[in-house]
Amino acid sequence: MQKQDISQLPVFEESQSIGTVFEDQILNLALQGKDLRKLVIREVMSTPLPQVPSNSPIERITHILSHDSPAVFVEMPDKKLEVLTKFDLMDTIAGLVEQKR
Repeated sequence: MQKQDISQLPVFEESQSIGTVFEDQILNLALQGKDLRKLVIREVMSTPLPQVPSNSPIERITHILSHDSPAVFVEMPDKKLEVLTKFDLMDTIAGLVEQKR
């Protein structure tokens, strides 16, 4: 995963993913005139990013990224979580297409 998209920020509590804060949510609240300094993360976060094992079929991951979520956690063999975004996937596909030329 080469470039990290920061339009979403996972929220963790005791090493467990409990939610996601999206850039759009914060921007909308700011445009509504909300005092962002007084907001609590739990008030603005959405559901956690979906998690998939590192050996998941690419079709499953692309379905999630195109229908359910702009990013997923990939559970790596060492138990770490990596974020995979739509951008990461498209960048990888573009690189593969370029290699074939």
